[in-house]
Amino acid sequence: MSLSLVLRGALRCNAANLVKSARITPLKSYSTLVANAQRRAVVQPLALAKIAAPVVRREISASAPRMASAESSHTLLWTVERVVSAGLLAIIPAAFIAPSQVLDALLAVSVVIHTHWGVEAMVVDYMRPSVVGNVLPKVAHIALIVISVATLGGLFYFIQNDVGLANGIKRFWAIKGKDAEKKA
Repeated sequence: MSLSLVLRGALRCNAANLVKSARITPLKSYSTLVANAQRRAVVQPLALAKIAAPVVRREISASAPRMASAESSHTLLWTVERVVSAGLLAIIPAAFIAPSQVLDALLAVSVVIHTHWGVEAMVVDYMRPSVVGNVLPKVAHIALIVISVATLGGLFYFIQNDVGLANGIKRFWAIKGKDAEKKA
């Protein structure tokens, strides 16, 4: 089909007619793209493969890892993730030893971003478009962003208008249940 399409387009010498007569079908997955490329490489000679019109594909990505890996290496984000994870080892005790709004805000941002990256990795790994379709991964990622922003906003509100994050957790731990009071 590609050979006849190229020959018809070459006879007409009109690129617009070539594009109009081509039937463009969307690719379903990366494996389909690779299989089609391998099939074309085997069936078509090298000269005709260069002449054939490229497959038009529009990809909308809402995933930060996909966007980062498409444009650059993922090394910087990986390093930042590790620094935040290691920093939590110092931030958590510091927030409980010397509670303040600054340390509470640092704790809130660190915990939310750490959790966001972890859940985002699960969404990217387990909500693959080839398995669940193209819509569900985007919806899950957008829902994750909304939940992360709402969580951070709620924690900031609690820090600003209540006792603070570390003091709130301390007070929650100090609550004794009814069963514990009866035994004592």
